[in-house]
Amino acid sequence: MFDATTPPMRHAVHVALIMFGKRQLSVSIGPPDGLRKGAGTHRLTFPIEVDGRTTIGTGVPVTIYGEAWLGPYEDWLGMVFADTPVIVLESGPSTASLVLSLTDEQLAVVEQRRAGSDLQLRLKVQFLLGYDPVLQDKSVDDRWPSKYVEQSVSVQSEAWVRLLKQASAGMSLAIVVPVPLDASTAAHVGSHLREAIRKVNNSEYPDAVIDARKAIEAMDAVVHWKSENVVVRVKRDERSLEERLTMLRHALYGVASVAAHSDEVASTFTWDREKALAVIAGVSSLAACLPKEAAS
Repeated sequence: MFDATTPPMRHAVHVALIMFGKRQLSVSIGPPDGLRKGAGTHRLTFPIEVDGRTTIGTGVPVTIYGEAWLGPYEDWLGMVFADTPVIVLESGPSTASLVLSLTDEQLAVVEQRRAGSDLQLRLKVQFLLGYDPVLQDKSVDDRWPSKYVEQSVSVQSEAWVRLLKQASAGMSLAIVVPVPLDASTAAHVGSHLREAIRKVNNSEYPDAVIDARKAIEAMDAVVHWKSENVVVRVKRDERSLEERLTMLRHALYGVASVAAHSDEVASTFTWDREKALAVIAGVSSLAACLPKEAAS
């Protein structure tokens, strides 16, 4: 239920009035105001205010938690929680932040879905009132009532980009590659890339590069690349995008093939995490460029 007469908090896009019998809880949730960098997982915060409007006893705790989606319930992003304990104050609202954890990979998916436009988020937030001595003789439902608020949050593209810059120093490279669980080419490619990343995490760097090469070979089954000799005969500044991607394929395959050999030249290569990830990232980027019909 909404109360248009309730004064919104600063930057709020949504004000809700939740009724618990005769008790009222005014809730204001604002758009994201911070994205704190982390080691692969980042902290997106939404400002929130709750006000008992003198209808709820001072000091009554309010437990706040919920879920977040990208778009109108399209892609589930995770759980949201209040970052500090919230209690009803004698006068005025109690403030806190809703926290949503987002990984590098999730941010990459968000950017792919957003495609440079405004960001659309959806929140479903539950509010549970705690113990109030005035209601100690009431039923359990009256003493511990719980209701939720649903909110659509629109974040302008420029504002979202500013938030991303706050976390840029802590973000690692993340490339979105469709990995369906079927027998499609995309599934085979994704399976090899997942295995490559697993081996990188286990410090098995040469084997990880070999799996990246297997991902290229899975793409080769459906993509008819031109030979390297054919492409190099085309003047460099006259090559089409497809020809340039073809050169990328040949270059990546050439680098990745070294890990599978034990000849005199291959023995001079020393694979470490950074070099293995460079190959895997390149193959992932190439896979992400595949036409949908080729990956099916």
